[in-house]
Amino acid sequence: MSFQLTTKKTVLTLIISLISLNISAQNKQAYVSADYKKFGLKSGNIPEIREDGIRTDGKKGTYEWWYFDAHLDDGTTVVIVFYTKPFTEIKKGLIPFISINIDRPDGTSIKKPHYGKVEEFSASDKTCDVKIGENYFRGDLKNYEIHFKDEELTVDVKMHRTTESWRPKTGHFIYGNSGKEFAWLVPVPKGEAEISYSYKGKTYNLKGSCYHDHNFGNANMADVINHWYWSRAEVGPYTVIAAELISVKEYDSEPVIVYCLSKNGKTLADDGEKVKLFRIYGKMNPAGERPVSNILKFIYEDENESVKYEYTLTRKTNLMELKLLDALIHNPVKRKLAIAVSGLDPAYFRMSGTANLKIYKNDCKTEEYTSNKAIWELMYFGRPYE
Repeated sequence: MSFQLTTKKTVLTLIISLISLNISAQNKQAYVSADYKKFGLKSGNIPEIREDGIRTDGKKGTYEWWYFDAHLDDGTTVVIVFYTKPFTEIKKGLIPFISINIDRPDGTSIKKPHYGKVEEFSASDKTCDVKIGENYFRGDLKNYEIHFKDEELTVDVKMHRTTESWRPKTGHFIYGNSGKEFAWLVPVPKGEAEISYSYKGKTYNLKGSCYHDHNFGNANMADVINHWYWSRAEVGPYTVIAAELISVKEYDSEPVIVYCLSKNGKTLADDGEKVKLFRIYGKMNPAGERPVSNILKFIYEDENESVKYEYTLTRKTNLMELKLLDALIHNPVKRKLAIAVSGLDPAYFRMSGTANLKIYKNDCKTEEYTSNKAIWELMYFGRPYE
């Protein structure tokens, strides 16, 4: 009898806990969905090959991009993104776009925006295979190739994944009952890259570590997200991906944290609800006219395992700081008109500095690593505190 009673109590407690969790998720104005059936996904945190294929149709109100960055052995950083459209043009149809940024250790940069023709765009829904004219971004979760060429710049990338692919739950961020969604998965949390690029007659052949993620959605990001901090770093044998997305006031400025810590290619911790972000020394940045924190501290605590991971980013330099419409629209009259019509005035910061990871077990520090090759970004879709 006591065994049956204990079992019933255990089952009842479990049911109450699940109901409470469900109510809690429903009450949240912004959260990452765990409804795998709704999105036709397998349970777990590892995406399928098809998930890196195109997930939208390019129509008005949708957006999608495939992102790549690399830290190369000579200190160069490379960022390449293929878009179905610039995110400032979400209300329009398909506008194929590629952006390339190469920041070299001598302080010089190559910044290349490229608009393709609609008829030159194609993408597979079975795997990552995106083409804009003769340029492409393709791969199968394990190996990728990226190619870009114009009259000035030629870039070729070979990427090999060394850490298992990952997504937070379903990867779909839900905002209230609006039906508006933002989705994100990480086919390559960490990989090895070989990059060859030629610019104005000079060729460079470099190697280094890299990262690739994939984003898509069905609503203007400025309608659901005020701003986000996103980061990745390789610290000792660990790879860290950490981000905080702050929703707009309509969704109670609800913060959503996503976090993935892996070691030697395997995911160790990825429950964003166990993480708190502390921002230190926020200062107004003149170029982007937004507050930027010099230090970010993500603290992951799992009481069940008596473990704590303390991940700290300390800014040294800004690789990029700008109001995006200033860069895209040079005519000040047209720019003001675009801001008035779209309601957007986004600002973007890409930063580099040091990453420090401390690991505690039973409140005792067991490991600590520091890297000088961290990269992170701050993206403001709206104005501060709106």
